[in-house]
Amino acid sequence: MKADRLLRDTLHEWAEETTPPPGPDLADRALLRRRRRRATAVTVTAAAFALLAGGVAVPVLAETDRPGRPEPGRMINDDVSAHPRESPPRRLVAAGNVAVSAYQADRSTEERDGVERTTYTWYLYDPGTQEYEKTRWGWLDVAPGMRQAAVLEKTLPASRVGILDLDTGKVTKWIPVEHEAGGVHWSPDGKRLVVTAYHGYPDIETDDLDRYTSSHARTGYYLVDVDSGRKEYRPMGVGMDGRSVGIGRMDVRWSRDGTSLRVLGAPGGDAIVTWYDLEGRAKKKAPPYEGLDQARAGLSPDGRYYTVGDGWRATVKETRTGRTVPGSSGSMTLAWADSGRLVRWECSPDPNCVQGMGERLVLTDPAGRDKIPLTGSRYENTPQDWEPLITQR
Repeated sequence: MKADRLLRDTLHEWAEETTPPPGPDLADRALLRRRRRRATAVTVTAAAFALLAGGVAVPVLAETDRPGRPEPGRMINDDVSAHPRESPPRRLVAAGNVAVSAYQADRSTEERDGVERTTYTWYLYDPGTQEYEKTRWGWLDVAPGMRQAAVLEKTLPASRVGILDLDTGKVTKWIPVEHEAGGVHWSPDGKRLVVTAYHGYPDIETDDLDRYTSSHARTGYYLVDVDSGRKEYRPMGVGMDGRSVGIGRMDVRWSRDGTSLRVLGAPGGDAIVTWYDLEGRAKKKAPPYEGLDQARAGLSPDGRYYTVGDGWRATVKETRTGRTVPGSSGSMTLAWADSGRLVRWECSPDPNCVQGMGERLVLTDPAGRDKIPLTGSRYENTPQDWEPLITQR
């Protein structure tokens, strides 16, 4: 999305408060705790990876709900569009080179016969209405540039992948898949997709590993060239040696430079994460700044800083010296807006704020100062419960 178009879209926006993405993610959903929005980042049970502490449910008053008239907005500067009174946001949230292109909300969980199934609704930014609109898709990802999205139909896993034109709202191409798909993610260059195949619905939890493997688990993935529709399938089971409790979504994802694929678990192995080249060969180590201790934002665009953390807590360090930037330790970093600004989750002034109960999207400098709220606060199990997808624009 070009700067002049963004300016038109956000001239009437309020001050900021943004939340890191999806997806993201995505150290990804593998780093998020169990039962926490599996849809935008790879979700793996906390019992399996023990990487995050759970939040404490504290009754709070929500800042805003979806219904009602939007608050008047304003631009903080010519590249920041913020809505600190909206959670989830109704109008575009963006800063620097990134934007919240979509988000998951309306999450619900049903437990039956030892299987816990989570469902949710995707809201996608519509440049025509200049608002996030409820969709009919079961899963989606927005391409860099925010001109098109890859979509899967509501009943997952799906038998085809759609390419959606965001300007017209029309699917311009359907790509059939013989192995049904539960997740799809764009490459950083916006030319390819990695499509993860599953036996059954991906967003479940169960302690019955045999049942999961036979009826729900990941079966493999496709690499798809979007222009030609040409695709290549590779089998890729879960292979966590029986250690995973809960399991859940285990999408294959791209490295930040698009040269490698990140796979949770591996057949016959005991690794939490295995990296593969695009020919399907396992790599001995993670790409630089993408190991398990690397927080989601990763390396800054100019290479001066990088982020480390356990999924929820994150710290900014200097690449040249390894020195921690004073004051930079805080909640999850989602994306670099540019070389000098980060989008991250931060607790609001609410004294009861913990993960999932009161944090909001903010824009900060690497030291955590100069915070600009991009959204209102989110709260689990309320209408303010949502998970952003952050995309390069």
